[in-house]
Amino acid sequence: MALIEPVTSPQRCADKQDIAARFSAAAAKYDALAGIQHIIADAALSRLSKMGSTGNIQGISALDIGCGTGRNTAKLINIWQDVCGMDLAPGMLKLAQANYPFIRFVQGDAEQLPWQSNSFNALFSSMALQWCDSPDKVISEVHRVLQPGGCAELAVMVEGSFPELNQAACKTGIPLSLNTLPAAEYWLDVICQRPWLSINQEVVNYTDRFNDIISLLKSINGIGASSQTDARQRDPLTRNKLQAVSQAIAQQSDGTLFNTYRILHVSLEKPL
Repeated sequence: MALIEPVTSPQRCADKQDIAARFSAAAAKYDALAGIQHIIADAALSRLSKMGSTGNIQGISALDIGCGTGRNTAKLINIWQDVCGMDLAPGMLKLAQANYPFIRFVQGDAEQLPWQSNSFNALFSSMALQWCDSPDKVISEVHRVLQPGGCAELAVMVEGSFPELNQAACKTGIPLSLNTLPAAEYWLDVICQRPWLSINQEVVNYTDRFNDIISLLKSINGIGASSQTDARQRDPLTRNKLQAVSQAIAQQSDGTLFNTYRILHVSLEKPL
C-alpha cells in the first residue's frame, strides 16, 4: 500500500481520451519498439541519481508522471522507499501493474495531478509531458504536489524534433501529420515563472537509426505516438509516397535513415 493516497481523478477531455486509447493499444509492444525512449529515460534517471549523490534528494516518496509500462518507475525504487506511477492510458497501467505488482499505479492527468499539495519528495517524468495541452498547467502541478525541498527531473520532447522527417515532408509536399511541439525556451519560460531554489537544464539531440522508412515510421506510430489527427482523415501513405519520403531524407552511405529527438532535460529543486 502506498503511503500517499490520490484524490478523485478529474474528467478527461476527448483529445486526452484519444491519446489514452492510442497508448493503451500500443502497450504490449511499447518496450520492444521504444529503444530511443529508453535511452532518453535512462539519461534522465542518471541526472536524478547525480542529484541524489550530492545530497539534494531527501524523503521517501516519489511519483513517475507518464509511467507507461512501469520500467522507469521500478528503477526509482533504488532511491525511494515509496514509489507510485501515474499514466493517462489504462492499457499502459494494466501492463505496468502486471509487470511490477509491488508498485502502486494510478490513472491520472499531468495537468490535474490527483494528489494533494506537497505530496511527494521527488517527481520524475520522461517523454510524456509533450502530450499535454498546457505546459503552464503541468509545471504548476509539478510545483504544487512537490514538497518543499523536493526535486523534479523532467525530460520533454520539444520543437526541433524529427527534423529529417519534417524536411522530407517539405521537399516532397507529402504531409506526415507530425505533432507541433512547444520550444524548449517556452517550457523554460513557464518554469521560471514559479519559485525554484535551483534550475539545471540542457537540450540534447538523440538520433535513432533505421534501415528503411517503414521501420522509422513504425518506431513512432507503433508506440502510440502518432499525431492526434484521425488517420481516416489523412491521405494514406502509398508505396510511392513512402519511397519519395525515404529518398528525400538525408541518408548515410550505407542507406541508414536518421530520426532525431530534441529533448529538454531539466532538474528542479523546490525551496524549503
